[in-house]
Amino acid sequence: MVRRWRRFFGSITVLTVLAVLTSCTGPAAAPSDAPPASDPATTIAQFAADWQAGRTQDASAWTNDPAAAAQLMNTVMADLKATSLKISTGRVDRTSPSAVTVTATMTWTLPIAGTWTYTAPWHWSLADSGSGSGTRWLLNYSPQIVHPDLGPGQTLSVRAEPASDGPLVDRNDAQLIAPVRVYSVVLLIKKVADLATTAKSLTAILGKLDPTVTEKSIAAGVKAAKAAGQDSYTVTNLREDDFTPVEAKLSAIDGVGLPSTVRDLPPTAGFAQAVLGTAVPVARKLAAGKPGWRVITVDMAGDELQTIAQQPAAPGPKVVLTLDPAVQDAAQAALDPITEPAVLVAIQPSSGEILAVAQNAAANAEGPIALTGRYPPGSTFKIVTATAAIDAGLITPTTMVSCPGEWTTNNRTIHNEGFSLGTVTATTAFAHSCNTTFAMLAARMADDALPAAARQYGIGLDFDIAGITTLTGAIQPGDSTLARAENGFGQGTDLLTPFSAALMAATAATGNMPMPVLIRGTTTTVDHPAPPRSPAVQAALKTMMRAVVTDGTAKGLKGDGEVYAKTGTAEYVDAAGQIQAHAWTVGFRRDVAFSVLIVGGNSSKRSNDIVHAFLGALPKG
Repeated sequence: MVRRWRRFFGSITVLTVLAVLTSCTGPAAAPSDAPPASDPATTIAQFAADWQAGRTQDASAWTNDPAAAAQLMNTVMADLKATSLKISTGRVDRTSPSAVTVTATMTWTLPIAGTWTYTAPWHWSLADSGSGSGTRWLLNYSPQIVHPDLGPGQTLSVRAEPASDGPLVDRNDAQLIAPVRVYSVVLLIKKVADLATTAKSLTAILGKLDPTVTEKSIAAGVKAAKAAGQDSYTVTNLREDDFTPVEAKLSAIDGVGLPSTVRDLPPTAGFAQAVLGTAVPVARKLAAGKPGWRVITVDMAGDELQTIAQQPAAPGPKVVLTLDPAVQDAAQAALDPITEPAVLVAIQPSSGEILAVAQNAAANAEGPIALTGRYPPGSTFKIVTATAAIDAGLITPTTMVSCPGEWTTNNRTIHNEGFSLGTVTATTAFAHSCNTTFAMLAARMADDALPAAARQYGIGLDFDIAGITTLTGAIQPGDSTLARAENGFGQGTDLLTPFSAALMAATAATGNMPMPVLIRGTTTTVDHPAPPRSPAVQAALKTMMRAVVTDGTAKGLKGDGEVYAKTGTAEYVDAAGQIQAHAWTVGFRRDVAFSVLIVGGNSSKRSNDIVHAFLGALPKG
């Protein structure tokens, strides 16, 4: 049947012409296989089969006005753009010896409306076959054989009713993506008499609004545009609020065009750049409204007469992204002064909702490293090592442990950063980030103890989070004493991402790992469930992380409220062969967990300073 419909729609014009020719040559002859006049049901079934198969010329021969019937059926099918028609008929009622009535159920498949079903009464009469072979049943033609509301000279058409999409809002119900007028500052190259002078003028006006605009960048951009055969170069784009104060100065520069357009943008330029690029398209699909439709009657002039069937458009639902603009802006402001790539991820421990993903300009140049960049975690990984040690019965927060300045195993000397504590509690060793203590503890554990403990925090798991792509790093089993020792203080083969470090902090805050989510109403899945943390670990880690702030390596955060933290530096060799270190601080305050990474930052005091600025911009209560 599909092939017949395709042939039909490709030959509507031919069928219409044939219908006109038929009308010029008189009544259609009875089909040679016409059923006996005493059997109207068979005739009705044949008519319905011909019509729904697209054989409108054959179908029209079963009516008393074949030309008009064929033309109407062809016109309606074309105007509705129907992909199929299914006809079923009910009981045949004989109203007289030469007349019957049957109710036909018509089901159209329409590209806009889907399936549309209604009933139409058909009236049949016995009539002379016109071939000397007696009588046969013919359908009494009128436009109502197609639809009971169709009149002479009319056809059916379908109209789409557009639907409005739902808004994209933040967790506070404020619109996150909204129409914004943006002005482009465009150099019309052939109209610029002196490029150096023009570039200097533009840099003076635009440099504070967009630090990437320099005399050098303009010269390079124009050169590249010329090489590509282009007559213009877009220097920058400005939102209306930034553009209005400098409009007059820009307009006074020869060769500068200032076209504008309206774009859907976040509240500020660069807001949550690492996530919105992927999250907004997903959210828009979820916010899409469902278009409606109307089937209407149309006259010969194409004017709409009446609506005979409809389905109203349904507006799209509101879609909530879990981002908190106050948290996001605080994170961004804390990162922007840093010259090295720096990121901050914040998660709400109680719900797993992602509050902020911020990156500075240097980090943005490397991609979404806050979510997918894998780095050695340094001493922040002692959260995992302490967890494994507690589960193995090796320590409690008050267990006395050794913290020598150096410890050697397998000809590898592990050292602290210039200090030795002697014998102290495990909490003190954790607070002061004693590498030797945690290397010795890890060396005593089973090969898979650290990977197993890491999974309690989501590290090494694979999440499918609507709107973003994330990685969580990898922790390898230690197949030797040295490998376990190095992994125990976050060096060796350990790799975390800023995202998984924030999830680790959120897990420490709540007891067990929350399921991360960015778009409310979506379901995050994970390849393996995170194992639960023991009650002993839950209590101990809070005690130990609080000591980091009150008496350890994050004392700079003591004035920022009840903060729990762990710092770390992780050494690596840079491209020049020099030893550098990443700077980490992870932790939580009340219902905000965070991780901060400065790539090549060398000192966790710097990542602490970012946390201090970040928390200082948020309400303490």
